[in-house]
Amino acid sequence: MKKFRSLSPSTSSRLATYSSSAAVGALSLASSNAAIVYVNGGNTLLTDPIPNNGNYGFYPFDLDSNGTVDLQFLVRSIAPGNGSQALIVAPDTVGAAVGILGQVVTGYPYADRLSAGVSIDGSAGFLNLTEAAGNVASMAFTPAFPNSQWALAGSNSGYLGIRFNIGTAEHFAWMRLTVEPQASANPRAITVHEWAFENVPGVGIETGAVPEPSALGLLALGSAGLAARRRRKVVA
Repeated sequence: MKKFRSLSPSTSSRLATYSSSAAVGALSLASSNAAIVYVNGGNTLLTDPIPNNGNYGFYPFDLDSNGTVDLQFLVRSIAPGNGSQALIVAPDTVGAAVGILGQVVTGYPYADRLSAGVSIDGSAGFLNLTEAAGNVASMAFTPAFPNSQWALAGSNSGYLGIRFNIGTAEHFAWMRLTVEPQASANPRAITVHEWAFENVPGVGIETGAVPEPSALGLLALGSAGLAARRRRKVVA
């Protein structure tokens, strides 16, 4: 399995300050009965900044804009396809972890590509990605990892199921994403369309669920929570 060097504590601290101002204060806008927090990701494209050089684009996300990185994406583009990757990585904060709905096939973890209406809750089958282990989960990784569910044109868009912590409390979320096919202009680039999470600890959420109009909910526009940083890949 590919392993990734953890960022230094000082770099981790800086990442916590990079959340978009679009959602600053959003939690204070919730009505008393609001539960689902929705964020328009602005169709943000996460790309390898310099394709074909063996490095990658590195993108931490703070889903709830509380200053803590909840999960990370890596994008690496190599022509004609050997080594191009779209991966999910555990947060780099010491002791951090994130759960991704997925499965292990022949010893390698793959993130599930979900349709709308799938329940994400404590009964779901999560891959537990931890900072200590440098864990990753594949969305699209060619050609050696054929069980990647986001790899092919026509089946490269869907929902990612997520379990993450706000403080010490467990929450559930979805993200709607598209992974570019290998033959595209930006191989394995990831488009972030939108995401939502349940702000009541331990309560599940369905993929695609948004706040009820009567509950006001939380609508944070723009690419809130996106903290883009880049670093070199280290292969062990």
